Parts: sequence; C-alpha cells; structure tokens
Amino acid sequence: MNLRPAQLAITLLLTAGFAAVGETALRRRSRDVRAWNESFMAGAGISAAALFPLSLLLPHAALGTELVLILACLVLTVARRLRGPKEPSPTTRAPLDPIARILLLAIVLSGACFAAVDLRYNMLWDGFQIWASKAQLLFYQGGFSRSWYPGDTYELRHVAYPSLVPLDEALLSLVRRAFDFDAFKPVFLPFYASLLVGTYSAARAVVSIRLALVATLLVALIPELSTGPAAGGYADLPQAAFVAGVASAALKPRDRDALPWLIGGLTTVKSEGTILAVAAGAAVLLSWLLAPERRGRFWRTVSWKGFAIVAVFFVLRVALLRWVSAPDTVYVLDRAHLTQALGRAPEVVRLCLVKALSPRRWGLFWPAFLASGVAVVLRGSPRARSMAAATAATAVVLATVFLFSTWPLDVHVDQAYPRLLAQIAPVAAVVIVLGYHLAGRAGPAGPSANPEH
Repeated sequence: MNLRPAQLAITLLLTAGFAAVGETALRRRSRDVRAWNESFMAGAGISAAALFPLSLLLPHAALGTELVLILACLVLTVARRLRGPKEPSPTTRAPLDPIARILLLAIVLSGACFAAVDLRYNMLWDGFQIWASKAQLLFYQGGFSRSWYPGDTYELRHVAYPSLVPLDEALLSLVRRAFDFDAFKPVFLPFYASLLVGTYSAARAVVSIRLALVATLLVALIPELSTGPAAGGYADLPQAAFVAGVASAALKPRDRDALPWLIGGLTTVKSEGTILAVAAGAAVLLSWLLAPERRGRFWRTVSWKGFAIVAVFFVLRVALLRWVSAPDTVYVLDRAHLTQALGRAPEVVRLCLVKALSPRRWGLFWPAFLASGVAVVLRGSPRARSMAAATAATAVVLATVFLFSTWPLDVHVDQAYPRLLAQIAPVAAVVIVLGYHLAGRAGPAGPSANPEH
C-alpha cells in the first residue's frame, strides 16, 4: 500500500464530522468514549441515509453537499463546546486489577495488529468490486445513479447496496481532490475501534469490568473481524460495529436516545442490515412486553419518536430499492425457487453448522454462545433474554437466505455465512460473558446488575 499521513488525518476529520452530525441529531454533549462512539455511529448512519434524497434533489452535487453539511456540523459542535459551560470532570474510576490490565493490553495489541494488517492489505474482492467501485462512481458522478459501469449488467444489483462505506471512501477522495483505490484502508480503523468500544460498553452494562474486557477480547480475536475480509475492505466490520453500538445503547439502564438512530443505521451498511434492524427492533419490542413494570401500559410507554426515526430509515431504504429497480440474480424468490428451497433445507443446515462450528474460524465461540444463551434466557433480565433470543434467531434467519441462492450452495455458504455470523458476534460475545456471570449468581442479572469487580 501507498499510505500517507494525510489519509489518516482526513479519516480522523471525517470521523469527527460524523460524530458531530450525531451530536447535532441527538442534541447532546457527549462526555465519555461510549457516548462519543454512539454519536459517531448515529452520525455515520444519518449521513449515509441522507445521500439518497440529496441525490434526488442535487443529482451531481449530493456528495459535495454532504461534505459541506458534515463540516458545518463539526464547526457548530466545536463552537458550542468552546462557548458553552465547562463540562464537569468525569467520575474517577477505580484502578484496574492485574488481570484486567492484562486483558486490556491484549485488546490493545489486537487492535495494533489489525491496524498493521489493514494498512498492509490491498482491497480484496468485495472491498474493490463493490464498495470501492461504488465510491468511485459516487466521486465522479457526485451522487447516486441507477447505472453501473457500462456493459456490466450482472453487477447492476450493486447499485442498490447501502452507501455507508462507499460514502466514507468517496468523502475521503473528495477532500483529497483525487480518487485512488489504495487510499481507503484508513477508513476502517475508526469502525474497528467503534466495534471494540461498543462491545465493551454493552458488556459493561451487565457484567464486571473484567468480564467486559473478556467479551471485547473475544471479538477482537475473531478472524472474520480482524483479518481477511475485515482487513480487505469488506463492509462486515462496519456492520458489526453498528450491532455492537445497538447492543450498548439497548442495555444502558437509562438515556437510550441514540438507540433508534443506531437501529436505523443498521440499514445503511449492508443489505442484510435490514434483517439485523428488524431483529433489533423485535428484541426491543420483546423486552418491553416481558418487563413487569410495562405490562398493561405498553401503549403509553412505547417510544413513538424512536419508532418514527427507525421507520424513516426503512422508508429511505425501500425507496432506494424501488428507485433503482435493479434485478437480483443471486437471490431469487419466485415459485420455482420457493419449491426448491424446501429440498435444500437439510443441506443448508448442514453447511451452516459446519461453518459455525469450525474450530479454525471460531474455536468454541458459538457452542459457548448456545450454552450461555440458555442461562441468559432462564435467568436474565427481560432485555438480556430478548438480546439472547434475537441473536440466536438472527443466526438462523441469516442462514435461510441460502435457500434461494442461485450459486452453488457449498461455495456461497463458505464465502458468506462466516461473515454473516461475524456481524452478530459482538452481541453473542456479550451473551457469553453474561451467561458465565449468571452461572455464578443466585438470582437474575441484567442491566441493573453492574458489579465493579
């Protein structure tokens, strides 16, 4: 790779800009890393979702308009910070014990290894063929269009793919005033950091510092999120970062203003993000229904503002798909393929289980999740039980897409299912450590149980 410090500096500028967009939308002043991470995720999702309507209004100036608006939010956020009252100092935290320090060191070393591999790797197949190529079209066209590269009809389905990663790469190119496929790898570093912060914050809401660090290290060591596709420019890493952010926002005891923005943001990263957003929304709904204090007054306590925010993201996603109207030749849902799907089910189940239980890729990660999930469902709080159930259900639903694939099953499952599982790995890691925590307790635990050691 041909990496220059300017690329890293621009990436940091864009990351701060996304965080400023989130701060503006959430109308708050973040004080800690967890809150800033939520603002970054929310701002990135909002920016990606806004690109489609801006492209309809300003077909050749949407990208430049986005950059101006992002930088304007950054300037306003900095100005509010400088002119506003001085923020109180964060609460002093207890020092880490020796084991926690070792875990933290291992996480830092894992992050450094990812950074080295990410900056060393060139773009791999999807990183180049889909996301960087969409970024190139955005850069030169200035916004969304219904066309792909001339003469390429098979890849026309990529036009309707969500725009978060291409937007980030195109904005970097716009600030650089030049397009270069070798310049994009730094944009994945903030998402990797967000993945770790989100996982730790989610786990810390329900378990001790030490166990929260264990969950974070588990995620940092997953090959699908630290090497290979993640370091090759694939969008599964940003998708997993959003999943971690959603889990963190959902498990907080209070102040969940960022949650609907993060659930909606799931739809802006990859196509399967819509499935993840539905699963997240279902988990929130289930936790409301299971909570004793909400029984009998659900309609009075539901967050209609949050529902409306998520609905806007879904409407924009569906509108983009209808506007592009690109045929999908990979997943076909006609009568013939529906009939074929029934006969494929046993083979799909077998292939997906082989990939999920592969020691080389996962070790004992998913068996540990299943064992811990049972403990969480039996003894966890309503939110924790909903999270465990939604994670397991999502792993199954993501496997069903292969029933309608036109690719050879063994090839498609091998290439895609491990990456789909990686997207929900952060919340699965939280379930693992929570199940371990519950095994040593006499009563239920959940967001209110937050031991310090």
